[in-house]
Amino acid sequence: MRKASKVAAFIAVITIAIITLTAGISKDGSRTGGYKDLVDELYDIAIKQNSNLETIEDDIEKFYKKKEDALEKYGSYTAYNNRYYTDAKSKANQIADATTKQKALDLLNKSEGAYKTKLVDWQNTIVSLNNSEKELNDLRNLLKITVTEPMIQKFQGSLPENIKLKESSSDLQQIILKIKAITK
Repeated sequence: MRKASKVAAFIAVITIAIITLTAGISKDGSRTGGYKDLVDELYDIAIKQNSNLETIEDDIEKFYKKKEDALEKYGSYTAYNNRYYTDAKSKANQIADATTKQKALDLLNKSEGAYKTKLVDWQNTIVSLNNSEKELNDLRNLLKITVTEPMIQKFQGSLPENIKLKESSSDLQQIILKIKAITK
């Protein structure tokens, strides 16, 4: 009896280890980059089976690419201008004559103010885009749940047999009775 329970325990440990180690492996055997939650895994399957979902995901990918390109150009533009104003103010502060120095600083402050005014539309657009992106993420998560919930329901319909568990329970009761008989 002891040998059988040790073997069963060993098999249980091996099964858990295999499940844990293969959790991040796709059906074709390739690694998926570590842990990927089940909702995303099921959603990826659904995308392959539904052209509307595939189109939505393609559109989302294009959005992020376009946003990244635009923000990269904006970042380069603002970095260049900020560098100019930093360097120009440094030059102005090197001017020894107070009147000339103030004239240079006033000119730079006026120019920088006009430049910052030009950026207001960009900054407002970025804020609006970020808020819309939050909404997109919320809706995308809702979409993933809406699409995958019927998939998990279908999986839940095929509950595994529990004959072995019932047999184990019966075996356990027999062991308990034997021990009780000996320890009376």
